[in-house]
Amino acid sequence: MGILRTSLILFPALLLMAPALLADPVDSARDLLYAVEYGHGDSFLELLSESVRGQVESAYRQLQDIAAEDPGLAETMLQRTGSGLTTWDLEWMTTEDFVSVLLRSVQLPSLEEVISEKVSMYGRNAEVVMTWLSGYSVTFQFIWESSSWKVTGSSLLDQLF
Repeated sequence: MGILRTSLILFPALLLMAPALLADPVDSARDLLYAVEYGHGDSFLELLSESVRGQVESAYRQLQDIAAEDPGLAETMLQRTGSGLTTWDLEWMTTEDFVSVLLRSVQLPSLEEVISEKVSMYGRNAEVVMTWLSGYSVTFQFIWESSSWKVTGSSLLDQLF
């Protein structure tokens, strides 16, 4: 009877933990890198934590406001991104569209050349360092949020935004 009672208690707990046990922050890091490689802004934004996504969306709205108030300043800011965007583009683009264009200007080595993936787990947080054959590396910080690993920070995000 004791084994049955223990099983009845542990089974629901295991069911609740199953998504976390099956999920891997390395897979999320790879998904983010694929989104960069293929310029999929919507997929990229879905992999960001709620707070980071909010920051990106807020920054884009601010850029749109600047474009409306001071198009010259906005043009200068857009030129620095190397994306080829103009203030006219900002009038019709969504955040996802904008991020897609920014991602296309990022030059990363092929994911097939990754030689090392290092993961450190800290409860609901994780850090992934991916290193390529060339020596180039990218670090990602993750949080377990909404039943998946979401990016809270990255050296790649620092380059983009």
